[in-house]
Amino acid sequence: MCGITGIINHDFSEEQIKASIKLLHHRGPDGSGIYLDRDSRLGLGHSRLSIIDLVSGDQPLFDQNKNIVLVCNGEIYDFENIRSQLESKGHRFSTKTDSEVIIYLYLEYGMDFFSHLRGEFAFILFDKRKNLLIAARDRFGIKPLYYVQDENRFVFSSEAKGIFGTGLHKPHMDLPAIRDMLSFVPVDSIFSGIKAVPPGHYMEIQLNGSSELKKYWDLELSTAVEPEESKSLEEQVAVVREKLDEAVKLRLRADVPVGIYLSGGVDSAAIAGTVAKFFPGRIKAFTVEFTEEEKFNEAGPAKRMAEKIDADFHSIKCNSETLLNNLEGCLWKSELPTHNLHGVGKYLLSRLARDHVKVVITGEGADETFLGYEYFKKSDFSIARQMDGGKATLPKKNSNEPHIKKIMDQIGFIPLPDMAKAFSPIRQFFFGRVLMGQNHWQALGNTHPLDRLKTRIDRSQTDRCSRERKIQYFSIKGIMAPYILSVLGDRQEMAHSIEGRTPLLDHHLFEAARKIPDDLKIHNGIEKYIFREAVKDRVTPEIYEGKKWPFSAPPAWVEKGQNPAMDKMVDTYLSHSAIKKAGIFSVLGILWLKLVRRIIFFDCGLRREMNSLFFFILTVQILHNLYVEDFNGRVEPE
Repeated sequence: MCGITGIINHDFSEEQIKASIKLLHHRGPDGSGIYLDRDSRLGLGHSRLSIIDLVSGDQPLFDQNKNIVLVCNGEIYDFENIRSQLESKGHRFSTKTDSEVIIYLYLEYGMDFFSHLRGEFAFILFDKRKNLLIAARDRFGIKPLYYVQDENRFVFSSEAKGIFGTGLHKPHMDLPAIRDMLSFVPVDSIFSGIKAVPPGHYMEIQLNGSSELKKYWDLELSTAVEPEESKSLEEQVAVVREKLDEAVKLRLRADVPVGIYLSGGVDSAAIAGTVAKFFPGRIKAFTVEFTEEEKFNEAGPAKRMAEKIDADFHSIKCNSETLLNNLEGCLWKSELPTHNLHGVGKYLLSRLARDHVKVVITGEGADETFLGYEYFKKSDFSIARQMDGGKATLPKKNSNEPHIKKIMDQIGFIPLPDMAKAFSPIRQFFFGRVLMGQNHWQALGNTHPLDRLKTRIDRSQTDRCSRERKIQYFSIKGIMAPYILSVLGDRQEMAHSIEGRTPLLDHHLFEAARKIPDDLKIHNGIEKYIFREAVKDRVTPEIYEGKKWPFSAPPAWVEKGQNPAMDKMVDTYLSHSAIKKAGIFSVLGILWLKLVRRIIFFDCGLRREMNSLFFFILTVQILHNLYVEDFNGRVEPE
């Protein structure tokens, strides 16, 4: 994995490219390179994390005739087989790196070359012959690619800070984006003007003309399984095992040490058990322990799973003070606010792993592919099942009825329960008029979270789906890509220069799994049933039988008197003067919220929900300080 930057149709200096790459040093500390074409007003930059071909794989990469230029972040799997096929067609390679196959696939197949790419990637390819630039992102959005556009002028980068580092776009907070995140609508960025190339898409830019965002792949979730695709349970299990084995074996290919992340859940345990089958030696396993509330601590099951496969087990213990002391560094890397400290846990876990390995195999994607979350269970679809033809039959006392119906009519699917709750008139009034203050009313009043939500949904994809699969579609496109794979994936791993690989998001595995009937994914109330059956002999009985427990850290109570780290956070970011200076939230609104919380002094669901809101506000305030008030090209926060 690496960091990339691209400047198109701007007047810029070499120093601006270098400044951007410097801010991405954590993504690629092993080397850097730039490409400048003054005639085309184009600049590309690359910071390298060496994983394959440690000697000759520096970027930018070129074809033999120097007509094609590439900077790439990611891994292309099965590249040696692809390379052999291309060599048989007469193409000649200069390196042994996996990224170089992208160039010759493009030369061989033109814009159909995406179908030959397997892996996680974000890249910028420039074809000098056609004055054409292609900026692309992998199918699930595992690797990030942000951009800012002004007519046909662009700046691309792996992280928003890389864009800001060029000096061509200044960081400012996007107030509607913050409001929408409070409504459980994920956003690409909370910075104004920053967008992300969507998963499975590429931007095609004619340097002297137009630009267009194009899709090359989508989930293609159908309502029902076609008869010829119906198989027995045993046959379906065999397919899952075969595709899982293949995906894992491909991701063990590296020229550097490889390890695994291991929690107490079936996803990472399944990866661990599968890796153990094929790894030539004793694999290193890494776990984070949240020590302050036992229900959040998965170290016990993880350690017993490590013993089953004879893994070299490593863990890091984290309490709230440890997590809070690393919150600013984590937010600097993730660039998104959060309700919980789980991202910091992953940040510290990656730091631990980097002391031992350079690549980790992770378990993201099983819940989205095999319906593992609670909201996929049929009992949680009670609202959806009471709606027929867009007409709600909910009890009249339910104040969410007209808003759920509006979502149904405009978007064509039923949102997650928490999202529907956040759309209620009371919540929206509170977020926009009480919490964020009068000076933002006009800007917030011109948009609604539904506006952003609609951009996540392709009706041509979802209209043909069952309600379960509509929610699966949004879970993948609207939650996994912009949040889970960012805040809990790429950004925390790359913060410490470690490459995460996600075999459960191998698109060959996903395309096989989408043919499996949903009643084999949720069977008799058991989530991910067929996946559990496929890995039953590879995991411990307690993990096989365990219920889904989302990766989460214990709440850090946002109030003084908890620990010195929180006292400092509250004084620095949530004081009257700090709130007023940032100008994002209403001073009176925050004061009112604090007074209400004092009344609810005992531990309960409402108090924890309010604390999550306070924590979100705290992280927004920190991000504003790091990026808006105090951004001057620094590499790390003080």
